[in-house]
Amino acid sequence: MAEFYQELHQLVSDGLSELDGSVAAGKTPNNPVSETHFLSAWITRVIKQQRYDHCVAKTLLAWQQQARSLGKQAQLKQKFEHIRWTLSGVQTEIGLNRPVDSDGVHAFYQALEAAGWMVTTGYEVNRKVTHHTDGQASLVVCATQAKAAFSEEGVLIKPLSVYVRGDSQQCIDLAYENGLLLYKVTDYKSLVKYHGEYILQPANAGSHLPELPTLSRD
Repeated sequence: MAEFYQELHQLVSDGLSELDGSVAAGKTPNNPVSETHFLSAWITRVIKQQRYDHCVAKTLLAWQQQARSLGKQAQLKQKFEHIRWTLSGVQTEIGLNRPVDSDGVHAFYQALEAAGWMVTTGYEVNRKVTHHTDGQASLVVCATQAKAAFSEEGVLIKPLSVYVRGDSQQCIDLAYENGLLLYKVTDYKSLVKYHGEYILQPANAGSHLPELPTLSRD
């Protein structure tokens, strides 16, 4: 079975490549309405053809529904470009995700602290807890879970929950700057009161769309 992230990267790359080819051939006008129409029809076609592994089926169906209900506001081209850019940033030259290691995770914690966040990693989170921050942005990680999540060599081998209260997009961006993708479980309610839960996955290889960092146009 294909890894979700590999299949997703292939899918968005193929869609954008075929769109570019259609525009270059003069078959599709170079404007947002026509581009969305092309990708909407392309998504419907690849669903019928079962062109991609079943692991991306739900994602394709969601995009199909968005295209039908939102039209050009679905911004499929921008979505595809954003996903391709995001995944390319955590992959090797042969298209595999790089391992997540403890150095990258600790650098992420340090970046949050430098941005004014309170980072708490020294306690166990095994039941509903309240974490008082006096309004300060906060990230909480269970010490017991973190210890079990890394191999002796410092490589992430099990999913690790991080509990977030604050500017989630800033948190996502700082994670990405340190080679990490966050996979959302919940925005708000979690084991840590008022904190949302996100997952760090081994090799950043989640089974659904990660939270997308702010797209850099550099």
